[in-house]
Amino acid sequence: MDTEETIGSVQRSGTYTFQWTKLHLPRWKTDPLRYEYDTVAAKALEQLQVIAKAKGYSDDPRKRPDLYQLLVENHASHDDLQEFWEQLHTVPDWVDWKQLERGQRFFYRYAAANLMGFALQGFVGENSAASGVVEVLVRTGGFSTRVLLHRLLETFQWLLQVTESLQAIQPGGTGHISTIRIRLLHSSVRQRILKMVKSRPEYFDVETHGVPVNTLDSIHSIATFCCNHMWLQLPRMGVYPTQQEKEDYIALFRYLGYLLATPDEYFATVDQAKATMESMLVHELTVTKTSRVVCFNFIKSLVDLPPFNVSKDFIEAGSRVLNGDELCDKLEMGRPGWVSYACFKGHCWLVSALATAQRLSPTFDHWIIAHWKLLLHSAVIQSGLKGASKFDFKYVPQEGIKVEKEGNGRKGVSYGILSRPVEVFYLGVFLLGLILAIAASTLIAAGLWIVTPYPRNSGV
Repeated sequence: MDTEETIGSVQRSGTYTFQWTKLHLPRWKTDPLRYEYDTVAAKALEQLQVIAKAKGYSDDPRKRPDLYQLLVENHASHDDLQEFWEQLHTVPDWVDWKQLERGQRFFYRYAAANLMGFALQGFVGENSAASGVVEVLVRTGGFSTRVLLHRLLETFQWLLQVTESLQAIQPGGTGHISTIRIRLLHSSVRQRILKMVKSRPEYFDVETHGVPVNTLDSIHSIATFCCNHMWLQLPRMGVYPTQQEKEDYIALFRYLGYLLATPDEYFATVDQAKATMESMLVHELTVTKTSRVVCFNFIKSLVDLPPFNVSKDFIEAGSRVLNGDELCDKLEMGRPGWVSYACFKGHCWLVSALATAQRLSPTFDHWIIAHWKLLLHSAVIQSGLKGASKFDFKYVPQEGIKVEKEGNGRKGVSYGILSRPVEVFYLGVFLLGLILAIAASTLIAAGLWIVTPYPRNSGV
């Protein structure tokens, strides 16, 4: 076992540094969590499969059951199903619905920054470098460039559904139902991989990575969703969430984590949640060959994707700003030129200016929240997915599935002033910001000279 971190020691992850405290999680506490998992859902899944088989369902994609619907219809018929159902529909005493509703608004308030941060830091910096997580994901085939975009849109669908409205996350709401479906999906993936390991132990290294979709993976995922925005993403884009916003958004994901069988005590307070995130940075981020494959395919999936047509250089520049050069070098990213960094700086200046304006004007803030909610739901669920996904078990781990580096099959874009509209817009913001900064500096200097002119040489 690696040497434990000492209280008061300074730790570093990329460009982020912090001091280790009593709230942080030592390895002797986190390592055993790799071998713990959601047994309540696992038992419920087995009973649902028995019911499904009796009804004539099978693993054939055309005959797969809707596990959630079977749960609704049969939860009172078996103790394991009833225990699962009651756990999901019991609201913990610490839930404050008004606070969770405020947390939902946080996502849309800073949507442009949150989405950029989630993609370039949350995915590239966390998921790609979390070795246990990527080893599970590549075995489902969901990280092939042929399906990766659809899988990412499904993740965003869940994020949109659980932030849509207060009713959506209360028992019976769309976000609540989707969260149950995802919990059943996690159990299905775990069950499938463990069955394969029985006959082929080399298929997945349980001793090293732990049980697939284990408790530590769940804690890491919830921390990525609710903590990384606060300390690893938004501040690097010039947006600084208030203490109230941190409390509200973390409380929202504490409840969502509870629904996903994640121990909620790790997110009971802002300080504890921050320490949990930082503990994951120290213990869980390890770049492997698989990490490089996942990162490569992720970038390929986004490059030249209509209608935005963002370039590889822009994605790499943003990734380096948010994750630091050390991690990005390990992931074998390229080093883009100054124009790409200028474009990303334009993005940062824009979201920072919007955040300031929203705090000065509540009316503008409400308009921004409503605008992003409408836009994202339309773009992701209606246009991107052609209707909401049911999170069924379509990326099934199978022997022989091995995701490698792949192209995206696109021809690319012809270069012109409008070929990459997002980058052209952000470059314009950057240039405008420079002009305004120079003009302001000139006016300030002129004003100071008038008030306190530089003394002339008297000739003495």
